[in-house]
Amino acid sequence: MNILLEALLIFTLRVVGISIGTLSTLMTVQGRKLFAALSNFFSALVYIIAIGKVVTNLDNIVNIAAYCCGVAAGTLIGMILEQRLALGFAEVRFISPDKSDALAEALRLSGFGVTELYGHGRESVVGIVETIVPRKNVGRVLEIAKEVDGKAIVTVRETRTVQHGYWKTRGRR
Repeated sequence: MNILLEALLIFTLRVVGISIGTLSTLMTVQGRKLFAALSNFFSALVYIIAIGKVVTNLDNIVNIAAYCCGVAAGTLIGMILEQRLALGFAEVRFISPDKSDALAEALRLSGFGVTELYGHGRESVVGIVETIVPRKNVGRVLEIAKEVDGKAIVTVRETRTVQHGYWKTRGRR
């Protein structure tokens, strides 16, 4: 096989394998057992093929470089895919001393379920607004919050399991 063609194959295999492995890690963390197991199977299969090509000729620096570059590129591509897929849920929390009621109302009007709490900050009473949304909706929730209260303290945490609660109907997404 042509040296450059073999290096390209190794690079491609590692990009595919690492990308799948990155998604598999996410699926494992989220408790999606079947998808995690299947994706790890294919990730291992691709790894065996790629590493076999490299170790049969350790004097070929081009193959070694292609392998390493494929791992790096696969990591980046896997992260981009994970962000685009945005699987799972996130808990978004806002702390606002002045506009928590308006923020909660704006989120509700946009179809999001909201829980309001009150606490005591350093200087005064603050409103705490929490919502749990599909990760794909986090950007929209943050946009709404910025429009209502650009100074609110914001935290976003991934949530592994969500049971019950209020969810927007499909037609309103």
